[in-house]
Amino acid sequence: MVLLALLVLLHAELRAQSTDVDTTGRADQIQMQRLEKARDLHGTESTAIAKTFSAIGHVGRRIPIGIGVAGLGPGAGLTIGSNLQWNSDNKRLLARLWGTGTVHDFYNVGTGIEITNILSRDLSVAFEGSHADAPQLEYYGPGPKSSIHDRTDFRREDTFFNVRVQFRKQGIFQPACAFGQLLLNVGPGTNGSLPTTESIFDSQGAPGIQVQSNFLLAGCSAKLDTRDVPQDPRTGTYAEARYYRYHAQGHPEFSFDRLSVFGQQNVSFFNQKRVIELRGTTELSFHSENQVVPFYLQPTLGSDTDLRGFRRYRFYDENLIALSTEYRWEVNTAFDMAIFVDGGKVFHRSGQISLYNLETSPGFGFRFKNPVVARLDAGFSREGVQVWLKLSKLF
Repeated sequence: MVLLALLVLLHAELRAQSTDVDTTGRADQIQMQRLEKARDLHGTESTAIAKTFSAIGHVGRRIPIGIGVAGLGPGAGLTIGSNLQWNSDNKRLLARLWGTGTVHDFYNVGTGIEITNILSRDLSVAFEGSHADAPQLEYYGPGPKSSIHDRTDFRREDTFFNVRVQFRKQGIFQPACAFGQLLLNVGPGTNGSLPTTESIFDSQGAPGIQVQSNFLLAGCSAKLDTRDVPQDPRTGTYAEARYYRYHAQGHPEFSFDRLSVFGQQNVSFFNQKRVIELRGTTELSFHSENQVVPFYLQPTLGSDTDLRGFRRYRFYDENLIALSTEYRWEVNTAFDMAIFVDGGKVFHRSGQISLYNLETSPGFGFRFKNPVVARLDAGFSREGVQVWLKLSKLF
């Protein structure tokens, strides 16, 4: 309990692994070089819209408050967040306090500390703690054949404590290992227009709906990143692999291992004004025959980054594969247009992985940059049209 109390006060880095000050500064420098190069090529000054988005991006990176509309889940709506951080003079200690919330009572808060340059300049240790409440998550049933007419609503509360050791070797490869505890509470959702998940699905259709478990997590990950600007890449490769053990405390039937692999390749041409981006991801769960992955920890498909023509969290199952191809072209230095095709599916056993019978979702989008201030995508699928608007990445 003393360790848990300490970890609540010590949170070093977001789960999303936000870039540090040096990386952000480098990204800004590269983006400014892009703008200057474009002005030289065209022999004119920046357009008014370029200057406007440049100013918005500059202010957004200088204040500790961000606003977005992508939300933390279905029905989350407008999202407001704040990120406060303090660096010691010698840059060896980073303390953070952050949080996001919405008008529909979704929120996520955390705090902690990261200690760098331990034993050598390449080793860092981070202590993190966070709490999240998502009162209106949607569930349609298991597997690729679930029906949109079975839409239900559940609530999930997470309290997460974690200790992460990262080897920050100079270069493009960064391995890390972590150990933590996940405290879970799952109950009826608060969306009065939908039935609750527990009223429609039993333990066969929604494993873990009647009995929840807390989890001990342990595993390692590795990243490879050669992208020129991570927030708006034109060239380069990004790859990440993670393997984690989820040990269910008191309910061994819910224990499992998970392998997650993600890859992204960007190729540019016509003086970097045209970009083809290829993305692929898979999540595979491993366990014995008498075990099962609880539905609230299963991978999902349907979001602003995969299967964009389907509702958020449309498909649940123990495993997934997703692919995406996107073609972007620069209209001016502050505005891109894009067309894309997403594909993917969920499946029950890891041995069933294949590229057959994928759900598909073509679409188009707009990117307002500096490096990215806003993104608007429209995706199409057999279930209709989904529009995704995302303003300024929230920490």
